[in-house]
Amino acid sequence: MLLELTIKNIALIESLRIEFARGFNVLTGETGAGKSIVVDSINLTLGGRADRDMIRTGAERGMVQALFDVSGNEKALALLQALDIEADEGVIAIRRELSRGGRNICRVSDVVVPLATLKQLTGTLMDVHGQHEHQALMNPARHLGFLDDFGGAKHAAAREEVARLHAARSRVAAELKRLMNDAAEKDRLSDILTFQVQEISAAKLKPGEEQKIEKKLSMLEHSEKIRQGVERAYTLVYEGDGRGPSAQEALLRSAEAMDGIASLNERYAAIAARLRELYYGAQDVGYELQAMMDDMDFEPDQIDKLAGRLDLIRRLERKYGATVEEVIEFGAKAADRLNELKRSDESIGELKKRYREADARLRDACEGLTALRKESARTLAGAICEQLKDLGMGKTRFEVRLEPEPKPTAEGMDRVEFMISPNPGEPLRPLASIASGGEISRVMLALKAIAVNQEGVDSMIFDEIDTGVSGRMAQVVGEKMCLIARNRQVLSVTHLPQIAALGDAHFLVEKVAGEDRTDTHVSRLSEDGRIRELSRLVGGADDSESSLNHAAHMLRAAAQRKAELR
Repeated sequence: MLLELTIKNIALIESLRIEFARGFNVLTGETGAGKSIVVDSINLTLGGRADRDMIRTGAERGMVQALFDVSGNEKALALLQALDIEADEGVIAIRRELSRGGRNICRVSDVVVPLATLKQLTGTLMDVHGQHEHQALMNPARHLGFLDDFGGAKHAAAREEVARLHAARSRVAAELKRLMNDAAEKDRLSDILTFQVQEISAAKLKPGEEQKIEKKLSMLEHSEKIRQGVERAYTLVYEGDGRGPSAQEALLRSAEAMDGIASLNERYAAIAARLRELYYGAQDVGYELQAMMDDMDFEPDQIDKLAGRLDLIRRLERKYGATVEEVIEFGAKAADRLNELKRSDESIGELKKRYREADARLRDACEGLTALRKESARTLAGAICEQLKDLGMGKTRFEVRLEPEPKPTAEGMDRVEFMISPNPGEPLRPLASIASGGEISRVMLALKAIAVNQEGVDSMIFDEIDTGVSGRMAQVVGEKMCLIARNRQVLSVTHLPQIAALGDAHFLVEKVAGEDRTDTHVSRLSEDGRIRELSRLVGGADDSESSLNHAAHMLRAAAQRKAELR
Protein backbone atom coordinates (compact mmCIF):
# COMPACT_ATOMS: atom_id res chain seq x y z
CA MET A 1 0.00 0.00 0.00
CA LEU A 2 1.18 3.52 -0.82
CA LEU A 3 1.54 5.35 2.50
CA GLU A 4 3.16 8.61 1.53
CA LEU A 5 4.39 10.52 -1.54
CA THR A 6 7.02 13.24 -1.35
CA ILE A 7 7.72 15.46 -4.37
CA LYS A 8 10.41 18.12 -4.67
CA ASN A 9 11.10 20.39 -7.64
CA ILE A 10 8.97 18.48 -10.14
CA ALA A 11 7.10 20.61 -12.72
CA LEU A 12 4.96 23.13 -10.79
CA ILE A 13 5.60 21.45 -7.43
CA GLU A 14 8.36 22.91 -5.26
CA SER A 15 7.80 20.73 -2.22
CA LEU A 16 4.85 18.49 -1.44
CA ARG A 17 4.06 15.56 0.85
CA ILE A 18 0.82 13.54 0.58
CA GLU A 19 -0.27 10.90 3.10
CA PHE A 20 -2.65 8.44 1.47
CA ALA A 21 -5.26 6.36 3.25
CA ARG A 22 -6.37 2.79 2.97
CA GLY A 23 -9.37 2.07 0.80
CA PHE A 24 -10.63 4.53 -1.79
CA ASN A 25 -8.60 7.74 -2.32
CA VAL A 26 -9.90 10.34 -4.80
CA LEU A 27 -8.05 13.32 -6.26
CA THR A 28 -9.95 16.20 -7.85
CA GLY A 29 -9.12 19.72 -8.99
CA GLU A 30 -9.50 22.22 -11.76
CA THR A 31 -8.14 21.37 -15.19
CA GLY A 32 -4.44 22.28 -15.24
CA ALA A 33 -4.13 22.31 -11.45
CA GLY A 34 -1.52 19.56 -11.51
CA LYS A 35 -3.35 16.27 -11.02
CA SER A 36 -1.29 14.77 -13.85
CA ILE A 37 1.91 15.90 -12.08
CA VAL A 38 0.96 13.80 -9.05
CA VAL A 39 0.27 10.76 -11.25
CA ASP A 40 3.47 11.32 -13.23
CA SER A 41 5.40 11.52 -9.97
CA ILE A 42 3.97 8.20 -8.82
CA ASN A 43 4.86 6.75 -12.22
CA LEU A 44 8.45 7.93 -11.68
CA THR A 45 8.74 5.94 -8.46
CA LEU A 46 7.35 2.92 -10.31
CA GLY A 47 10.15 3.14 -12.90
CA GLY A 48 8.50 5.39 -15.46
CA ARG A 49 10.44 7.47 -17.96
CA ALA A 50 12.55 10.17 -16.33
CA ASP A 51 12.92 13.38 -18.34
CA ARG A 52 15.03 16.28 -17.10
CA ASP A 53 12.33 18.61 -18.47
CA MET A 54 10.24 17.42 -15.51
CA ILE A 55 12.58 19.31 -13.14
CA ARG A 56 11.08 22.56 -11.88
CA THR A 57 12.33 25.67 -13.68
CA GLY A 58 15.30 27.16 -11.85
CA ALA A 59 16.15 23.94 -9.97
CA GLU A 60 19.10 21.68 -10.73
CA ARG A 61 17.61 18.55 -9.21
CA GLY A 62 14.23 16.95 -8.71
CA MET A 63 13.17 14.13 -6.41
CA VAL A 64 10.18 11.85 -5.86
CA GLN A 65 9.92 9.40 -2.97
CA ALA A 66 7.13 6.93 -2.19
CA LEU A 67 6.73 4.97 1.04
CA PHE A 68 5.10 1.57 0.61
CA ASP A 69 3.83 -0.84 3.26
CA VAL A 70 4.89 -4.28 1.98
CA SER A 71 4.30 -6.24 5.18
CA GLY A 72 1.68 -8.52 3.58
CA ASN A 73 3.11 -8.62 0.07
CA GLU A 74 4.93 -11.96 -0.29
CA LYS A 75 6.19 -11.29 -3.82
CA ALA A 76 7.68 -7.96 -2.86
CA LEU A 77 9.26 -9.37 0.29
CA ALA A 78 10.83 -12.23 -1.69
CA LEU A 79 12.35 -9.77 -4.19
CA LEU A 80 13.64 -7.57 -1.37
CA GLN A 81 15.23 -10.58 0.29
CA ALA A 82 16.93 -11.53 -3.00
CA LEU A 83 18.26 -7.95 -3.23
CA ASP A 84 19.41 -8.09 0.41
CA ILE A 85 17.22 -5.07 1.23
CA GLU A 86 15.41 -4.99 4.56
CA ALA A 87 11.91 -3.61 4.94
CA ASP A 88 12.03 -1.64 8.19
CA GLU A 89 8.85 -2.57 10.05
CA GLY A 90 7.39 -3.65 6.72
CA VAL A 91 7.96 -0.26 5.04
CA ILE A 92 10.29 0.59 2.13
CA ALA A 93 11.16 3.92 0.53
CA ILE A 94 11.42 4.07 -3.26
CA ARG A 95 13.20 7.18 -4.50
CA ARG A 96 13.98 8.63 -7.94
CA GLU A 97 16.47 11.48 -8.23
CA LEU A 98 16.72 13.56 -11.41
CA SER A 99 19.42 16.06 -12.39
CA ARG A 100 19.81 18.60 -15.15
CA GLY A 101 22.98 16.79 -16.19
CA GLY A 102 20.87 13.81 -17.15
CA ARG A 103 21.93 11.52 -14.31
CA ASN A 104 19.01 9.64 -12.73
CA ILE A 105 19.34 7.49 -9.63
CA CYS A 106 16.94 4.81 -8.34
CA ARG A 107 17.03 3.90 -4.65
CA VAL A 108 15.15 1.34 -2.60
CA SER A 109 15.54 2.10 1.11
CA ASP A 110 18.77 4.01 0.31
CA VAL A 111 20.18 1.15 -1.76
CA VAL A 112 20.95 2.15 -5.36
CA VAL A 113 19.38 -0.32 -7.81
CA PRO A 114 19.15 -0.56 -11.62
CA LEU A 115 15.99 0.73 -13.26
CA ALA A 116 15.04 -2.78 -14.43
CA THR A 117 15.23 -4.05 -10.84
CA LEU A 118 13.11 -1.12 -9.65
CA LYS A 119 10.44 -1.91 -12.24
CA GLN A 120 10.44 -5.58 -11.25
CA LEU A 121 9.86 -4.65 -7.61
CA THR A 122 7.23 -1.96 -8.17
CA GLY A 123 5.35 -4.29 -10.51
CA THR A 124 4.35 -6.17 -7.34
CA LEU A 125 3.25 -2.99 -5.54
CA MET A 126 1.03 -0.86 -7.77
CA ASP A 127 -0.70 -0.71 -11.16
CA VAL A 128 -1.54 2.51 -12.96
CA HIS A 129 -4.55 2.40 -15.26
CA GLY A 130 -4.99 5.46 -17.40
CA GLN A 131 -6.57 6.62 -20.62
CA HIS A 132 -3.73 5.06 -22.64
CA GLU A 133 -5.10 1.65 -21.68
CA HIS A 134 -8.37 2.60 -23.35
CA GLN A 135 -6.36 2.92 -26.54
CA ALA A 136 -4.91 -0.55 -25.93
CA LEU A 137 -8.43 -1.89 -25.47
CA MET A 138 -9.43 -0.30 -28.78
CA ASN A 139 -6.54 -2.04 -30.54
CA PRO A 140 -7.41 -5.68 -31.41
CA ALA A 141 -3.71 -6.51 -31.64
CA ARG A 142 -3.52 -5.99 -27.86
CA HIS A 143 -6.45 -8.26 -27.00
CA LEU A 144 -4.29 -11.38 -27.09
CA GLY A 145 -2.20 -9.91 -24.28
CA PHE A 146 -5.30 -9.21 -22.17
CA LEU A 147 -6.43 -12.81 -22.59
CA ASP A 148 -3.03 -14.30 -21.76
CA ASP A 149 -2.70 -12.04 -18.70
CA PHE A 150 -6.05 -13.36 -17.54
CA GLY A 151 -4.82 -16.93 -18.13
CA GLY A 152 -2.02 -16.40 -15.62
CA ALA A 153 0.82 -18.86 -15.04
CA LYS A 154 -0.56 -21.59 -17.32
CA HIS A 155 -0.69 -19.26 -20.30
CA ALA A 156 2.72 -17.81 -19.48
CA ALA A 157 4.33 -21.27 -19.39
CA ALA A 158 2.64 -22.35 -22.61
CA ARG A 159 3.64 -19.11 -24.38
CA GLU A 160 7.21 -19.53 -23.21
CA GLU A 161 7.30 -23.07 -24.65
CA VAL A 162 5.82 -21.86 -27.96
CA ALA A 163 8.40 -19.05 -28.15
CA ARG A 164 11.22 -21.52 -27.43
CA LEU A 165 10.07 -23.96 -30.11
CA HIS A 166 9.53 -21.13 -32.59
CA ALA A 167 13.11 -19.96 -32.03
CA ALA A 168 14.40 -23.54 -32.50
CA ARG A 169 12.49 -23.90 -35.76
CA SER A 170 13.80 -20.53 -36.95
CA ARG A 171 17.38 -21.67 -36.40
CA VAL A 172 16.81 -24.79 -38.51
CA ALA A 173 15.09 -22.69 -41.18
CA ALA A 174 18.02 -20.27 -41.34
CA GLU A 175 20.53 -23.11 -41.77
CA LEU A 176 18.34 -24.73 -44.42
CA LYS A 177 18.07 -21.42 -46.28
CA ARG A 178 21.85 -21.05 -46.22
CA LEU A 179 22.38 -24.51 -47.68
CA MET A 180 19.68 -23.97 -50.26
CA ASN A 181 21.37 -20.77 -51.36
CA ASP A 182 24.67 -22.66 -51.58
CA ALA A 183 23.01 -25.36 -53.66
CA ALA A 184 21.90 -22.73 -56.17
CA GLU A 185 25.56 -21.92 -56.80
CA LYS A 186 26.83 -25.40 -56.14
CA ASP A 187 28.26 -26.10 -59.60
CA ARG A 188 30.06 -22.78 -59.79
CA LEU A 189 31.48 -23.11 -56.30
CA SER A 190 32.41 -26.75 -56.87
CA ASP A 191 34.39 -25.89 -60.01
CA ILE A 192 36.27 -23.11 -58.22
CA LEU A 193 36.99 -25.19 -55.12
CA THR A 194 38.01 -28.24 -57.17
CA PHE A 195 40.54 -26.19 -59.14
CA GLN A 196 41.94 -24.64 -55.94
CA VAL A 197 42.25 -27.97 -54.17
CA GLN A 198 43.87 -29.67 -57.17
CA GLU A 199 46.31 -26.83 -57.78
CA ILE A 200 47.47 -26.76 -54.17
CA SER A 201 47.49 -30.56 -53.84
CA ALA A 202 49.52 -31.02 -57.07
CA ALA A 203 52.24 -28.72 -55.73
CA LYS A 204 52.88 -31.14 -52.81
CA LEU A 205 54.07 -28.32 -50.62
CA LYS A 206 56.03 -28.93 -47.42
CA PRO A 207 56.31 -26.51 -44.52
CA GLY A 208 59.67 -24.66 -44.59
CA GLU A 209 60.34 -25.69 -48.17
CA GLU A 210 60.66 -22.15 -49.49
CA GLN A 211 63.50 -21.25 -47.12
CA LYS A 212 65.42 -24.45 -47.99
CA ILE A 213 65.17 -23.75 -51.75
CA GLU A 214 66.31 -20.15 -51.29
CA LYS A 215 69.35 -21.37 -49.35
CA LYS A 216 70.18 -24.03 -51.95
CA LEU A 217 69.87 -21.56 -54.83
CA SER A 218 72.17 -19.13 -53.07
CA MET A 219 74.85 -21.86 -52.91
CA LEU A 220 74.37 -22.84 -56.54
CA GLU A 221 74.70 -19.26 -57.70
CA HIS A 222 78.14 -19.11 -55.96
CA SER A 223 79.17 -22.68 -56.84
CA GLU A 224 82.34 -21.79 -58.79
CA LYS A 225 83.64 -19.56 -56.06
CA ILE A 226 82.86 -22.29 -53.51
CA ARG A 227 84.58 -24.94 -55.64
CA GLN A 228 87.76 -22.86 -55.96
CA GLY A 229 87.85 -22.15 -52.25
CA VAL A 230 87.38 -25.78 -51.24
CA GLU A 231 89.96 -27.08 -53.76
CA ARG A 232 92.53 -24.48 -52.69
CA ALA A 233 91.98 -25.34 -49.04
CA TYR A 234 92.25 -29.07 -49.79
CA THR A 235 95.51 -28.60 -51.72
CA LEU A 236 97.14 -26.57 -48.96
CA VAL A 237 95.98 -28.90 -46.20
CA TYR A 238 96.53 -32.26 -47.89
CA GLU A 239 98.79 -31.96 -50.97
CA GLY A 240 100.80 -28.79 -50.70
CA ASP A 241 101.23 -26.12 -53.34
CA GLY A 242 104.52 -27.49 -54.82
CA ARG A 243 106.62 -24.84 -53.14
CA GLY A 244 106.49 -26.43 -49.74
CA PRO A 245 104.92 -29.27 -47.77
CA SER A 246 101.17 -29.50 -47.08
CA ALA A 247 99.79 -28.37 -43.75
CA GLN A 248 99.47 -31.97 -42.60
CA GLU A 249 103.09 -32.79 -43.52
CA ALA A 250 104.44 -29.58 -41.96
CA LEU A 251 102.63 -30.34 -38.72
CA LEU A 252 103.86 -33.94 -38.72
CA ARG A 253 107.50 -32.86 -39.24
CA SER A 254 107.13 -30.27 -36.48
CA ALA A 255 105.77 -32.92 -34.11
CA GLU A 256 108.61 -35.31 -34.93
CA ALA A 257 111.18 -32.53 -34.39
CA MET A 258 109.82 -31.80 -30.92
CA ASP A 259 109.62 -35.55 -30.14
CA GLY A 260 113.43 -35.65 -30.49
CA ILE A 261 113.88 -33.25 -27.55
CA ALA A 262 110.74 -34.17 -25.56
CA SER A 263 112.73 -36.13 -23.02
CA LEU A 264 114.77 -33.07 -22.10
CA ASN A 265 111.88 -30.92 -20.89
CA GLU A 266 108.21 -31.43 -20.08
CA ARG A 267 107.35 -28.29 -21.93
CA TYR A 268 108.91 -29.67 -25.16
CA ALA A 269 106.92 -32.88 -24.71
CA ALA A 270 103.66 -30.92 -24.29
CA ILE A 271 104.27 -28.91 -27.45
CA ALA A 272 105.08 -32.12 -29.34
CA ALA A 273 101.74 -33.59 -28.23
CA ARG A 274 99.86 -30.45 -29.26
CA LEU A 275 101.51 -30.47 -32.69
CA ARG A 276 100.55 -34.08 -33.20
CA GLU A 277 96.90 -33.23 -32.24
CA LEU A 278 96.94 -30.42 -34.79
CA TYR A 279 98.26 -32.86 -37.37
CA TYR A 280 95.36 -35.22 -36.74
CA GLY A 281 92.90 -32.32 -36.87
CA ALA A 282 94.34 -31.15 -40.20
CA GLN A 283 94.04 -34.70 -41.46
CA ASP A 284 90.33 -34.76 -40.51
CA VAL A 285 89.79 -31.39 -42.23
CA GLY A 286 91.45 -32.79 -45.32
CA TYR A 287 89.05 -35.73 -45.38
CA GLU A 288 86.04 -33.32 -44.97
CA LEU A 289 87.31 -31.05 -47.74
CA GLN A 290 87.66 -34.06 -49.99
CA ALA A 291 84.04 -35.06 -49.23
CA MET A 292 82.92 -31.53 -50.10
CA MET A 293 84.69 -31.77 -53.41
CA ASP A 294 82.95 -35.06 -54.14
CA ASP A 295 79.53 -33.44 -53.44
CA MET A 296 80.13 -30.60 -55.87
CA ASP A 297 79.02 -32.49 -58.91
CA PHE A 298 75.98 -30.21 -59.56
CA GLU A 299 73.58 -31.10 -62.33
CA PRO A 300 73.59 -28.44 -65.06
CA ASP A 301 69.80 -27.86 -64.86
CA GLN A 302 69.52 -27.94 -61.04
CA ILE A 303 69.34 -24.16 -60.74
CA ASP A 304 66.54 -24.05 -63.31
CA LYS A 305 64.60 -26.75 -61.45
CA LEU A 306 64.91 -25.04 -58.08
CA ALA A 307 64.08 -21.62 -59.54
CA GLY A 308 60.99 -23.08 -61.19
CA ARG A 309 59.90 -24.67 -57.91
CA LEU A 310 60.39 -21.37 -56.06
CA ASP A 311 58.40 -19.53 -58.74
CA LEU A 312 55.52 -22.02 -58.33
CA ILE A 313 55.52 -21.56 -54.54
CA ARG A 314 55.45 -17.76 -54.80
CA ARG A 315 52.67 -17.86 -57.38
CA LEU A 316 50.55 -19.99 -55.02
CA GLU A 317 51.35 -17.61 -52.16
CA ARG A 318 50.09 -14.65 -54.18
CA LYS A 319 46.76 -16.47 -54.68
CA TYR A 320 46.19 -18.32 -51.43
CA GLY A 321 48.37 -17.02 -48.61
CA ALA A 322 51.50 -15.18 -47.55
CA THR A 323 53.43 -18.32 -46.61
CA VAL A 324 53.59 -21.97 -47.63
CA GLU A 325 51.85 -22.85 -44.37
CA GLU A 326 48.96 -20.50 -45.16
CA VAL A 327 48.63 -21.96 -48.66
CA ILE A 328 48.46 -25.49 -47.20
CA GLU A 329 45.80 -24.32 -44.69
CA PHE A 330 43.79 -22.66 -47.48
CA GLY A 331 43.84 -25.90 -49.43
CA ALA A 332 42.63 -27.88 -46.42
CA LYS A 333 39.72 -25.48 -45.85
CA ALA A 334 38.81 -25.50 -49.54
CA ALA A 335 38.77 -29.30 -49.44
CA ASP A 336 36.47 -29.24 -46.40
CA ARG A 337 34.13 -26.77 -48.09
CA LEU A 338 34.13 -28.89 -51.24
CA ASN A 339 33.22 -31.96 -49.22
CA GLU A 340 30.45 -29.97 -47.52
CA LEU A 341 29.06 -28.98 -50.89
CA LYS A 342 29.20 -32.58 -52.05
CA ARG A 343 27.24 -33.53 -48.96
CA SER A 344 24.84 -30.58 -49.31
CA ASP A 345 22.08 -32.60 -50.95
CA GLU A 346 22.25 -35.07 -48.10
CA SER A 347 22.41 -32.20 -45.54
CA ILE A 348 19.47 -30.40 -47.12
CA GLY A 349 17.43 -33.57 -46.89
CA GLU A 350 18.36 -34.00 -43.25
CA LEU A 351 17.57 -30.36 -42.45
CA LYS A 352 14.21 -30.60 -44.21
CA LYS A 353 13.42 -33.56 -42.00
CA ARG A 354 14.53 -31.63 -38.89
CA TYR A 355 12.44 -28.63 -39.98
CA ARG A 356 9.33 -30.81 -40.37
CA GLU A 357 9.90 -32.27 -36.92
CA ALA A 358 10.49 -28.82 -35.37
CA ASP A 359 7.40 -27.45 -37.12
CA ALA A 360 5.30 -30.35 -35.87
CA ARG A 361 6.48 -29.79 -32.28
CA LEU A 362 5.74 -26.08 -32.60
CA ARG A 363 2.26 -26.67 -33.99
CA ASP A 364 1.51 -29.17 -31.20
CA ALA A 365 2.54 -26.57 -28.61
CA CYS A 366 0.44 -23.94 -30.41
CA GLU A 367 -2.57 -26.26 -30.30
CA GLY A 368 -2.07 -26.70 -26.57
CA LEU A 369 -1.88 -22.94 -26.09
CA THR A 370 -4.99 -22.48 -28.25
CA ALA A 371 -6.89 -24.96 -26.08
CA LEU A 372 -5.93 -23.00 -22.96
CA ARG A 373 -6.96 -19.76 -24.63
CA LYS A 374 -10.34 -21.12 -25.68
CA GLU A 375 -11.06 -22.21 -22.14
CA SER A 376 -9.86 -18.88 -20.69
CA ALA A 377 -11.78 -16.95 -23.37
CA ARG A 378 -15.06 -18.48 -22.23
CA THR A 379 -14.25 -17.81 -18.58
CA LEU A 380 -13.10 -14.25 -19.24
CA ALA A 381 -16.18 -13.43 -21.33
CA GLY A 382 -18.45 -14.73 -18.57
CA ALA A 383 -16.55 -12.81 -15.90
CA ILE A 384 -16.71 -9.58 -17.91
CA CYS A 385 -20.46 -9.99 -18.41
CA GLU A 386 -20.87 -10.42 -14.65
CA GLN A 387 -18.84 -7.30 -13.99
CA LEU A 388 -20.75 -5.35 -16.64
CA LYS A 389 -24.01 -6.23 -14.90
CA ASP A 390 -22.71 -4.38 -11.85
CA LEU A 391 -21.74 -1.52 -14.13
CA GLY A 392 -25.21 -1.03 -15.58
CA MET A 393 -24.72 -3.09 -18.74
CA GLY A 394 -26.68 -6.18 -17.73
CA LYS A 395 -28.05 -6.79 -21.23
CA THR A 396 -24.61 -6.76 -22.81
CA ARG A 397 -23.25 -9.79 -24.61
CA PHE A 398 -19.49 -10.08 -24.68
CA GLU A 399 -17.32 -12.62 -26.47
CA VAL A 400 -13.57 -13.21 -26.65
CA ARG A 401 -13.29 -14.48 -30.20
CA LEU A 402 -10.36 -16.64 -31.33
CA GLU A 403 -9.54 -16.98 -35.01
CA PRO A 404 -6.77 -19.28 -36.26
CA GLU A 405 -3.67 -17.81 -37.85
CA PRO A 406 -2.33 -19.73 -40.88
CA LYS A 407 1.26 -19.90 -39.66
CA PRO A 408 2.75 -20.36 -36.20
CA THR A 409 4.41 -17.34 -34.61
CA ALA A 410 6.31 -16.87 -31.38
CA GLU A 411 2.91 -16.07 -29.77
CA GLY A 412 1.04 -19.06 -31.16
CA MET A 413 -1.49 -19.42 -33.95
CA ASP A 414 -4.36 -17.33 -32.62
CA ARG A 415 -5.84 -13.95 -33.40
CA VAL A 416 -7.99 -12.63 -30.56
CA GLU A 417 -10.58 -9.87 -30.69
CA PHE A 418 -13.12 -8.68 -28.15
CA MET A 419 -16.69 -8.65 -29.52
CA ILE A 420 -19.58 -6.83 -27.88
CA SER A 421 -23.31 -6.31 -28.29
CA PRO A 422 -24.38 -3.60 -25.81
CA ASN A 423 -28.05 -3.78 -26.78
CA PRO A 424 -30.41 -6.78 -27.09
CA GLY A 425 -31.11 -7.85 -30.64
CA GLU A 426 -27.87 -6.45 -32.04
CA PRO A 427 -25.22 -8.84 -33.37
CA LEU A 428 -21.80 -9.09 -31.82
CA ARG A 429 -19.39 -6.62 -33.38
CA PRO A 430 -15.75 -5.68 -32.72
CA LEU A 431 -15.41 -3.70 -29.52
CA ALA A 432 -13.18 -1.12 -31.20
CA SER A 433 -15.75 -0.28 -33.86
CA ILE A 434 -18.97 0.20 -31.91
CA ALA A 435 -18.29 0.80 -28.21
CA SER A 436 -18.74 4.34 -26.88
CA GLY A 437 -16.23 6.00 -24.57
CA GLY A 438 -18.36 5.19 -21.54
CA GLU A 439 -18.72 1.56 -22.56
CA ILE A 440 -14.97 1.26 -23.14
CA SER A 441 -14.36 2.70 -19.66
CA ARG A 442 -16.68 0.15 -18.10
CA VAL A 443 -15.14 -2.78 -20.00
CA MET A 444 -11.72 -1.62 -18.85
CA LEU A 445 -12.92 -1.32 -15.27
CA ALA A 446 -14.43 -4.80 -15.54
CA LEU A 447 -11.07 -6.18 -16.69
CA LYS A 448 -9.29 -4.51 -13.79
CA ALA A 449 -11.85 -5.74 -11.30
CA ILE A 450 -11.36 -9.29 -12.59
CA ALA A 451 -7.57 -8.92 -12.35
CA VAL A 452 -7.90 -7.78 -8.73
CA ASN A 453 -10.12 -10.73 -7.88
CA GLN A 454 -7.52 -13.12 -9.30
CA GLU A 455 -4.20 -11.97 -7.91
CA GLY A 456 -3.65 -8.25 -7.93
CA VAL A 457 -1.19 -5.80 -6.48
CA ASP A 458 -1.88 -3.94 -3.24
CA SER A 459 -2.58 -0.56 -4.87
CA MET A 460 -4.22 0.62 -8.09
CA ILE A 461 -4.48 4.04 -9.71
CA PHE A 462 -7.32 4.90 -12.05
CA ASP A 463 -6.29 8.05 -13.89
CA GLU A 464 -9.49 9.57 -15.35
CA ILE A 465 -10.67 6.27 -16.77
CA ASP A 466 -14.22 7.55 -16.21
CA THR A 467 -13.99 9.45 -19.51
CA GLY A 468 -17.31 9.33 -21.35
CA VAL A 469 -19.26 8.34 -18.21
CA SER A 470 -21.87 10.54 -16.57
CA GLY A 471 -25.07 10.46 -14.55
CA ARG A 472 -26.16 7.09 -13.21
CA MET A 473 -23.27 5.33 -14.91
CA ALA A 474 -20.81 7.53 -13.05
CA GLN A 475 -22.38 6.29 -9.82
CA VAL A 476 -22.06 2.69 -10.97
CA VAL A 477 -18.39 3.13 -11.94
CA GLY A 478 -17.67 4.76 -8.59
CA GLU A 479 -19.34 1.89 -6.75
CA LYS A 480 -17.22 -0.61 -8.67
CA MET A 481 -14.06 1.23 -7.63
CA CYS A 482 -15.39 1.31 -4.09
CA LEU A 483 -15.89 -2.46 -4.18
CA ILE A 484 -12.34 -2.97 -5.43
CA ALA A 485 -11.15 -0.77 -2.55
CA ARG A 486 -12.52 -3.27 -0.04
CA ASN A 487 -9.39 -5.38 -0.52
CA ARG A 488 -7.05 -2.99 -2.34
CA GLN A 489 -5.95 0.59 -1.98
CA VAL A 490 -7.44 2.57 -4.88
CA LEU A 491 -6.38 6.03 -6.05
CA SER A 492 -8.70 7.66 -8.57
CA VAL A 493 -8.15 10.93 -10.41
CA THR A 494 -11.66 11.99 -11.39
CA HIS A 495 -13.79 14.93 -12.45
CA LEU A 496 -17.09 13.26 -11.52
CA PRO A 497 -18.79 14.17 -8.20
CA GLN A 498 -20.53 10.79 -8.01
CA ILE A 499 -17.15 9.05 -7.84
CA ALA A 500 -15.49 11.67 -5.62
CA ALA A 501 -18.29 11.37 -3.06
CA LEU A 502 -17.58 7.65 -2.60
CA GLY A 503 -13.96 8.22 -1.59
CA ASP A 504 -12.66 7.29 1.84
CA ALA A 505 -10.15 10.15 1.54
CA HIS A 506 -10.55 13.15 -0.76
CA PHE A 507 -7.54 15.21 -1.93
CA LEU A 508 -7.84 18.56 -3.66
CA VAL A 509 -5.17 19.54 -6.16
CA GLU A 510 -4.84 23.33 -6.52
CA LYS A 511 -2.61 25.65 -8.51
CA VAL A 512 -1.51 28.63 -6.44
CA ALA A 513 0.01 31.67 -8.15
CA GLY A 514 2.51 33.71 -6.13
CA GLU A 515 4.24 36.94 -6.99
CA ASP A 516 6.97 35.30 -9.04
CA ARG A 517 6.11 31.60 -9.28
CA THR A 518 3.19 29.22 -9.61
CA ASP A 519 3.02 26.19 -7.34
CA THR A 520 0.77 23.14 -7.04
CA HIS A 521 -0.61 22.22 -3.63
CA VAL A 522 -2.43 19.05 -2.55
CA SER A 523 -4.50 18.93 0.61
CA ARG A 524 -6.75 16.35 2.21
CA LEU A 525 -10.22 17.81 2.54
CA SER A 526 -12.26 17.94 5.69
CA GLU A 527 -15.99 17.24 5.64
CA ASP A 528 -16.76 20.89 4.88
CA GLY A 529 -14.01 21.01 2.27
CA ARG A 530 -15.44 17.95 0.54
CA ILE A 531 -18.89 19.54 0.42
CA ARG A 532 -17.49 22.67 -1.21
CA GLU A 533 -15.46 20.66 -3.74
CA LEU A 534 -18.43 18.42 -4.60
CA SER A 535 -20.48 21.56 -5.06
CA ARG A 536 -17.91 22.81 -7.55
CA LEU A 537 -17.85 19.46 -9.38
CA VAL A 538 -21.62 19.41 -9.83
CA GLY A 539 -21.36 22.88 -11.33
CA GLY A 540 -23.16 24.86 -8.68
CA ALA A 541 -22.61 28.53 -8.00
CA ASP A 542 -19.80 29.25 -5.56
CA ASP A 543 -20.96 28.43 -2.04
CA SER A 544 -24.65 28.83 -2.97
CA GLU A 545 -26.86 27.28 -0.33
CA SER A 546 -28.63 25.01 -2.78
CA SER A 547 -25.46 23.59 -4.30
CA LEU A 548 -23.87 23.11 -0.88
CA ASN A 549 -26.99 21.33 0.37
CA HIS A 550 -26.98 19.14 -2.70
CA ALA A 551 -23.31 18.29 -2.18
CA ALA A 552 -23.89 17.49 1.50
CA HIS A 553 -26.78 15.22 0.57
CA MET A 554 -24.61 13.51 -2.05
CA LEU A 555 -21.90 12.90 0.55
CA ARG A 556 -24.36 11.41 3.06
CA ALA A 557 -25.89 9.18 0.39
CA ALA A 558 -22.44 8.02 -0.67
CA ALA A 559 -21.55 7.14 2.93
CA GLN A 560 -24.72 5.09 3.24
CA ARG A 561 -24.06 3.34 -0.09
CA LYS A 562 -20.48 2.50 0.96
CA ALA A 563 -21.77 0.93 4.14
CA GLU A 564 -24.13 -1.23 2.08
CA LEU A 565 -21.39 -2.27 -0.34
CA ARG A 566 -18.90 -3.18 2.35
